[in-house]
Amino acid sequence: MEKESRHSNQSGISRRGFLSVGGAAVAGTTLSMRPGSVVEGRERQGGGAKIRKYKTLGRTGFEVSDLAVGGVPLRNTAVVRYAYEKGINYFDVAERYSGGAAEEAVGEAMQFMDRSKIFITTKIGMGNNDTVETVLDRCGQCLARMKTDYIDAFYMHGIGSVEALNNPVFHAATDRLKADGKIKFIGFSCHGPRGNRGDSMEDVLLAAAEDGRFDQVLYVYNFMNREVGDKILAALKAKNIGTTAMKTAPGMLRPTPFDPENPTEQQTQYIDRMVSRGRSREQAITGLRRQIERQHETYQNTRPFIEKYGIETEEQLRLASIHWVAQNPDMHTTCVGMNDLDIIDKIVPLSGTTLSPADEALLSDYETVLNDKYCRHGCNICADACPNGLPVSTIMRYAYYFECQGREKDAMLEYAALDEGDASLCIGCHAPCSGACPYGIDIQSTMLQAHSLLTL
Repeated sequence: MEKESRHSNQSGISRRGFLSVGGAAVAGTTLSMRPGSVVEGRERQGGGAKIRKYKTLGRTGFEVSDLAVGGVPLRNTAVVRYAYEKGINYFDVAERYSGGAAEEAVGEAMQFMDRSKIFITTKIGMGNNDTVETVLDRCGQCLARMKTDYIDAFYMHGIGSVEALNNPVFHAATDRLKADGKIKFIGFSCHGPRGNRGDSMEDVLLAAAEDGRFDQVLYVYNFMNREVGDKILAALKAKNIGTTAMKTAPGMLRPTPFDPENPTEQQTQYIDRMVSRGRSREQAITGLRRQIERQHETYQNTRPFIEKYGIETEEQLRLASIHWVAQNPDMHTTCVGMNDLDIIDKIVPLSGTTLSPADEALLSDYETVLNDKYCRHGCNICADACPNGLPVSTIMRYAYYFECQGREKDAMLEYAALDEGDASLCIGCHAPCSGACPYGIDIQSTMLQAHSLLTL
């Protein structure tokens, strides 16, 4: 449903005014573009654009902007206020995002927004020791940080199995929270399983559609997982469940340079591990060089694509990827991680518009180029092939956070906390995972590359 923006400029603060809110400048990213590029026109109109399309969020009945603030990097209240002024009325946060700072940013902006015109989702991770009382208490802390009397949708964070959908503590607690008027709806986010444990994102979301208790969900949807994503979307639509998308822009890892005379710490670890297993140093270096050559070969295969479209920044691809998701009438809103005002100016002009033929061609070619380089979030097809039970999809998700979202510290902390072991176990492994990926990803090489990133 398309409507004119209904959000009045209550504070009357200009973009320049937002930049100095709180006495500190908001850092922005720069999108450099060649003349005539596929996103140049969008940038030229960005500053004055507002949200032009709102969609009914399933059974909630709430009309949400087709683009939303995703709160992982959110820390500055100026971003919330500026997004609101642009007509964005959906804010997706969690108690863990930035250590609660994302919720606090929403709370600090609350006095400048009409609460009845915004939709807030927040999430908590459910642990084995949680009780109804601990969930009630944690929800209360979320409410306090956001300075609001109610949460529109309260989520379980990062569900990785069908069994977890039935968490009795969560459902008992949310029944009480609904009765007390502290939450209106429930849902969950899903990144997929952890290694050999759990179920694929597809299985979890399809089970949730049949479950009937969840009002909305947040899951991975982009042009690289459209077959699975569209199947899920159709099942959710049939049950009138609200749909929100994350990780809309797929990405690839850059190759690691290698100098045998000056290896990195991780490369030294690889060489030492191979030597301890009976290989000579020369053999270890040769094996490492072959792995890195494969990485470079994979990366160089993207060069013709980059030259064809004159790609100068990854931001160009990211915007086209976000646009592809947002234009889908069955995806109610698309969450975009925002930590500055520039990204708001870049995405808002996409609202209510469709991809140009140039963008369609770009993404079609990009899909071909990236097919054997992008580990699909939520997939667990290769999990059983790993003799060490490593959570391949999870590790690659952390690498995605590091390389494609600029969340280096978060990614490294998450990786260090893995209890299944890390990808150093791939060093010297005979790689029974070879050929296990239906998309042709070189799993061992990619995992070692991810390990190098995440253990800097």
